This record gives sequence, structure tokens and C-alpha cells, in this order.
Amino acid sequence: MTRAPDDVLPARILIVDDERQIHASVRLRLGSDYEIVSCYDAPEALERLQRDRFDLCLADIHMPRMDGLAFIQEAQRVDPALGYVVLSAFDTEDNLRRTIPLQVFDFIGKPLPEREGFEHRIPEWIARTRQQRRDRQLNEKSRTVAQELATSQLAHEAEIAASETARDALLQTANLLTTIHAHLVTATTLFAPRVKADPTLAHLLRNLDEARKTADAAVSVADGFFNSAYASRDSAPAFVAAGLQHAIDIARRMSRADEANKLVDATAFDPATVARNLSGIEFLLMMVPAIGVALAVTRPHHTVRLEARHLPRLDAALKEPTARQFLWLNRKHAALSQPGVQIVIDTAAPALDRSDFETWLKGEPSPFSSIAARGLVAGLQKSHALLGSALAPAAQAFRLVLVLPV
Repeated sequence: MTRAPDDVLPARILIVDDERQIHASVRLRLGSDYEIVSCYDAPEALERLQRDRFDLCLADIHMPRMDGLAFIQEAQRVDPALGYVVLSAFDTEDNLRRTIPLQVFDFIGKPLPEREGFEHRIPEWIARTRQQRRDRQLNEKSRTVAQELATSQLAHEAEIAASETARDALLQTANLLTTIHAHLVTATTLFAPRVKADPTLAHLLRNLDEARKTADAAVSVADGFFNSAYASRDSAPAFVAAGLQHAIDIARRMSRADEANKLVDATAFDPATVARNLSGIEFLLMMVPAIGVALAVTRPHHTVRLEARHLPRLDAALKEPTARQFLWLNRKHAALSQPGVQIVIDTAAPALDRSDFETWLKGEPSPFSSIAARGLVAGLQKSHALLGSALAPAAQAFRLVLVLPV
């Protein structure tokens, strides 16, 4: 079953408490499995919530400047979907009564309880927050259900077009595109002499020429598909080398990279290597958005570099010196002892912002909304692959790293 996009993102927990020993204790007990962010008073935490999104918040009650329950009330206006667990050494009747309308997940006494009452419950609390986010998003999307259905239908038709059953319809469309292109070439040729006699018609000739170029690009896309190894059936193996080259071609056409003189430089790779648990089409749908984002951030007249290499184990990618600057998705699968292939996509553009990157993966509005990430997320989930992204401000330059089992 396909999971939600945020399930591949590492969980982030916000700790709001004025006692440093609580922060140290929580970090010691949870830091190896979750990303822990510490705030020592409520105003600092509210400011952090304005910038970042979390999967759980652990908040003390008695703090200077603003108590924990007042903080939760304010924080719910900033992030209505975030779940809260109250920490307090004073579980008085008044405190318990004040937590009821806030609908917190639980009230945990200090000192923190044993694993059964704390660590073992963290995944459940995180899952509840993420479910609340999904429920709210579905609520908001209900207002534009017609548009969502149309988009979904278009994506579904595109996937069908990649299968053998739709090949004949695609071939007919390609033939029609070829005919349209031929007519436009003829019309442009016949119309050009009239422009010399009447310069006021120049804008019409420019429009015809643009239509011819667009038809030419469409014919090129169709030819590329029918000449590829993926045109015959959607169950073709995911050959990494051939799939990367085809994904580069598609991403360059979709981003109109030639017009901005953006290049992709890819190193040669073993043509026999196959990515596990993916069909050729699924590998394409995974790689096109990854390369497309790189082309989107690349400045004109610059190059995107793409390199693939074998890894003895998936977790070898996490041991590289620069790996600490990365946000890693599906990191839990790095423990698998199987070999992999590492695909590095980088360019001399600024590193991605974490918020923009996460919202793009979730399909929410972002600077990259025109590049659908659904195929990338689905491929990560199905193949148990890892995705790492260099993030500002720790990293200076754009880099994506995909690690797939082979």
C-alpha cells in the first residue's frame, strides 16, 4: 500500500522547557531516532513554529514569560495540526482541567517515565499529528475537488499512455503531430515572401514560426518515447544507465533547457545494472522530477552534473563527509545490507531551502509546483530507496543523492 509523502520524511520533535536537564534527557533517549529541536521558553518556540513544521511538541507547564498551556493555545493558531504532550512535575487538578479544551495527546509527569510510558509511545503520537495534517489538507482540498480530480485523471491517463494497451492511441497522436508540423512548415515557407512585401505581417510569421517550433518539440517527444526501451510495456526492467539518459532527455524538454542553454553532463555507467523493485516506467517517473528540479534551479548557461556509481551497501552513502549536511528521506532503509547504486545530481546553484523542499515532496504549493514530485515519492516508497538533499544554510550548493537497491 502506498504511504503518504510525509511518511518518508524524518520526524521532528520540538521540546519547550526551561530545564536544561529535560532537554538533555530527551535528546539522549530520542536523539538517535528523531530530529530534536530545543527551545527554552514559549516565545522562542512560537517564533520557531512560524518558520518550521514539526511532528510533535513536548511542552512544560511552568516556564517564565508564558506558561506551557498558554503557549499551546497560541501555538495552535500558528499550526492547528501539531500534536502536543504536556510535561510537568505538577499534575494538579487545575492543570489537568486546563489541558482538556486544548485536546493534548497526553499529560506526562516528571521525571520522565520508563520506555513503555515514553519512548514506545512517540511513534503513535507522531502518527496522530501526521494524520491530523492529512485530514486538514483533505478538508482544504475539498474546495477545489474538481481541479484535483482533473489533475489526477490527467496523471492517470499519462501512466496508461506509457503502457502497451495505449500504444496504438499514442502512435496515432504522433502521426497527427507529424502532419500538423508539416503543415506549419509549409505555411511558414509560403507566408515568408508576403512579409517582405508587407512588414506589418511580421508578427503573424513569428507566431507561425513559434507554433512550428512547438510542434517540432512535440514530435521529438513522441519519437523519443517510441525509440525508448520503455515504450513496449510498463513492466520493463529499470536499467539504470538507459533510464537515466531517457529521463535526462525528458526533463530537458519539459524544462525547455535548450532555450536557456542549460546542459546536463552525465558520466557513463554500467548498462546492465537494474534497480530493484521498480519497472522502467516507475524509474523514469522517479528520475524526471529529480533532474527537473536541478534544471529549474540552474542558472542559464550552466551545467547539471549527474554521476552514478555502485555502493557495496546502502548505508555507505551516509558515511560520506558531506552526508551530515543532508536531509535524508527513508533513512531507516539504510540498515539493509544489500548493494546499491548512488545517483548524484548537483549544480552550481544555491542549496535548497528545507521548507520549499518538503512542501514540494508533499505536493503542496512551492517554487517547484510545476514539477510534480509524486513519481519520485512513489519510487522511494516502493523501492526502499534513500533520498538525500543538501540544505541551506549548512550546504552552499544544490545536490540531490538517490541511493537505490540493485
